[in-house]
Amino acid sequence: MVGIQDSNARWRTLLQEQYAREIQVLASSWPKQPGLNINFSDIQAWDPNFAKSLIEYPKPILRAATESLRALCAEGGWEIDPTLRIIELPHDCKKSLREVGSDEIDKLISSEVVVTKVSELKPRIYHAQFRCVICTHITEVAQLNELELIEPVQCNDLDGGCGKNAGGKDGTRFDLIHENVTLVDNQWIEIQELPENVTGGAQPARATVLAEADLANVLLPGMRVTVNLVPFIRSEKTRGGKTPMFNIYHSLVSAEHENTPFNEIEISEEEKKQIIEISNRSDLYELLTNSIAPSIFGAGKLQMVKRSLVMQLFSGVSRRYSDGTRARGDIHILLMGDPGVAKSQLLSYMSQISPRGKYASGGGISGAGLTAAAVRDAFNDGRFSLEAGILVLADSGLAAIDEFDKMNNDDRSKMHEAMEQQKIHISKGGINATMRTRCAVLAAANPRLGRFSHRAQAGLDISPMFEEVDLPPALMSRFDIIWLLRDDVVKEQDMQIAEHILSNRSTGISETLIEEGRESDPKVVDDESALKKGYNGEDQLTISMFQKYIAWAKRTIHPVLTTEAQEEITNFYIETRTKDSDEDNSVPITARALEGLVRLAEANARMRLSPEATVEDAKRALAMFRNWRYELMGDEFDEGVISTGRSAKKRSAEQVTLEVMKQLTGGKRDVDVAAGDILNEMARQNFDEYEVEDALKQLSMRSQIYTPGAGRWRLVN
Repeated sequence: MVGIQDSNARWRTLLQEQYAREIQVLASSWPKQPGLNINFSDIQAWDPNFAKSLIEYPKPILRAATESLRALCAEGGWEIDPTLRIIELPHDCKKSLREVGSDEIDKLISSEVVVTKVSELKPRIYHAQFRCVICTHITEVAQLNELELIEPVQCNDLDGGCGKNAGGKDGTRFDLIHENVTLVDNQWIEIQELPENVTGGAQPARATVLAEADLANVLLPGMRVTVNLVPFIRSEKTRGGKTPMFNIYHSLVSAEHENTPFNEIEISEEEKKQIIEISNRSDLYELLTNSIAPSIFGAGKLQMVKRSLVMQLFSGVSRRYSDGTRARGDIHILLMGDPGVAKSQLLSYMSQISPRGKYASGGGISGAGLTAAAVRDAFNDGRFSLEAGILVLADSGLAAIDEFDKMNNDDRSKMHEAMEQQKIHISKGGINATMRTRCAVLAAANPRLGRFSHRAQAGLDISPMFEEVDLPPALMSRFDIIWLLRDDVVKEQDMQIAEHILSNRSTGISETLIEEGRESDPKVVDDESALKKGYNGEDQLTISMFQKYIAWAKRTIHPVLTTEAQEEITNFYIETRTKDSDEDNSVPITARALEGLVRLAEANARMRLSPEATVEDAKRALAMFRNWRYELMGDEFDEGVISTGRSAKKRSAEQVTLEVMKQLTGGKRDVDVAAGDILNEMARQNFDEYEVEDALKQLSMRSQIYTPGAGRWRLVN
């Protein structure tokens, strides 16, 4: 094995032979390019023994690498201080965070992680100078411990000092000299193993990483990166002093960003050919729809729901414009329904099938857990640091949020910016940061009383349905598609569901047999192929191939609407806007719906791996758009219900009631109006007693009117 003492000469030879041009480019682009990255495979090909030494003794060899690089730059006449970093470590160096123990201490390892917290930037001294207060002799001490300042224990008389020890009655004291000291930026980072690598029931392993120099202030919460680390230990401290136990920390050598979404999913050349073959199938849409949660029977409306979930997985195209604005491409879907209609199962499946899926329950998560939080004492220093929530960790993926209606109002208010602008701003404890939440949101909500009332189910008035779900109108308007799933009694459909559930139960493998190793996990068996057969003999994609199909489509396909497709959507918008309505205050469609239609059309084109969204894609988007609107409100769709939570007739009743009161009082604020007089005047304008009482209640809640006594109403000043 190559001796550590030879590393300077070997680095110098390697850099001169193979990286002379890269060093020139580095010098010309300094300080924008802070260092030189070298692939480990290049070192291994040049000298395998030296590469092995680098893995075994990374600290001294990497220190020699940077010294050699700086020496060569100085000889070339460039006054720069670059750092040499190693990237692309071999597969046998990859370790899960939970696997790092005593054997990995001071070795070079690699791990795929997600960043969860970062501290603020702090300067650090590597070589501190101390002045003796008695004789003013200066002593230099190397600061090798990141957690503690090491001071001299004696003023060395052999070096010209007074020889006195630090502390004590006759001892001396040392002052740190702040002048002429080189400071290097440091930052503590908390990382967590990838959620897909966590075994069932286990907590994700976490680790604390020290980023130095040009690596500080680079990683942000929510980033998925491959980090190259050198684990080191520091003594665990308690109030009683040091203990024989040690804490493991990690020194960051380099970080490899996943610039392209879904890079974590590896797709072979053979699988690319399979994906292209699948995209050319005539039954592509049916194949993809049948592949969504096959264990859930897609009867009637649920089949359309599954089709919309396919569109959500592929999503539209996020775009940036010259004026700095951005249009989101992710599709948000809300499932409102009675218990037992498979909402939670759909959400669980979607969080697993999405290459970057996250699942959360609204009853067990806060607004900070959804978006991001500034947390105190994250690194035992009493200051604030950023901690990423579900939406940040699901960046470029999908966030499935069950029990969406169980979140409190303060927590839900944090969703507005995260869903529409797809970023969140944190201003707390001296931290002012912006984090991206570029993910699709799939949410499920239940009615307040367990099931939707007969009035809402019968379609007599759409507003009770919105009133029975504890969601504010402003938040509901952020969703591109809103499905109303009722547990209606339909004999033929109920028979099909029963047969499907019983057949599905009988084909499953006992979990105990799988855990004991006596049976193979059916999911693992499916992952070995691209297609499988469903319960009725239909073709379905396996989960593995479905994920790869989605990842490949979103990574490589960015469709643009053709002129014909634009005209199709424009004509639909104009016709719907000008459509006569029985309600004066109804709003059949708004400009926000146009954005949703574009996203749906682009998602359809992505399914076919087409760079163009054609008129057929636009028609499919319009068909889906019409379907969920009709299922929600019927022919007389009123988008004002979504934005206000009240139907057009209710809004009209409130306006007319207010006008009637103004007429009866002559516009005076201190005159009482009898409830009977209001009812009589409203009856002449075809409003029944129920509608008037509800209008009075709503006006009172908005503090436009109040009651000074029983049966009397008065306008608010």
